[in-house]
Amino acid sequence: MLKQISYCGVAAFALLASQTVMATSVEESIKEGLTKRLQQPVTEVRKTPFDNLYEVRVQGSVVYTDAARQFVIFGGQLYDLEKNTNLTELALEEMNRVDIDSLPLDKALKMVYGDGKNRLVTFEDPNCPWCKRLQAEFEQMDVTVYTFVTPILSPDSFTKTENILCAKDPVQTWKDWMAKNISPKKQDRCELPINEVLALMQHSNVAGTPAIFFDNGKRINGFADAERMRQTMQAKVE
Repeated sequence: MLKQISYCGVAAFALLASQTVMATSVEESIKEGLTKRLQQPVTEVRKTPFDNLYEVRVQGSVVYTDAARQFVIFGGQLYDLEKNTNLTELALEEMNRVDIDSLPLDKALKMVYGDGKNRLVTFEDPNCPWCKRLQAEFEQMDVTVYTFVTPILSPDSFTKTENILCAKDPVQTWKDWMAKNISPKKQDRCELPINEVLALMQHSNVAGTPAIFFDNGKRINGFADAERMRQTMQAKVE
């Protein structure tokens, strides 16, 4: 009986030792593999309570990965390291995809640059400095831009929007202000689509300006130079 108990104890100890070596091996493999992939030193790897999920500490940050090191969760985003793809970004892009033809483009300012063969839609506040920087980028492109003027930054944004949209030539007044810093002249009040535009902004999940929508369903939240916009409008939809 003693031998049997002793034998069972040895077997259990051997099994535990085997599992410990295996766990250490997985953690060391993750540490070595992610140090190479992330090109940053991994200081520690720990098994989490969740199956096949490991905590990885790297340069003051914590990321999570699987044993095979194919996927990484970083900053709340899930990355496929094999395909070098941000899966969370793709999911958000699909969820927030907007068909330009479904938008009320008659409520937007229409501007043609170059031959205007491509289309994009922007949401812009007249007091947004990054929106102003977009104007010089459009000048380098062949694009038709539909701009929804979106006064969200200050009461003065509303005043400027009113003076721009109620002007005799709203498009030129917008361009003069955004590209040349020529203040729009005070105008008599006119019928403005501001409430509709703000509702459209919310419906389209636009949180700030500028926001740029492309014909292929992609979008850029924030400023982009001409080259990045060209690349985005030519990108394939996943």
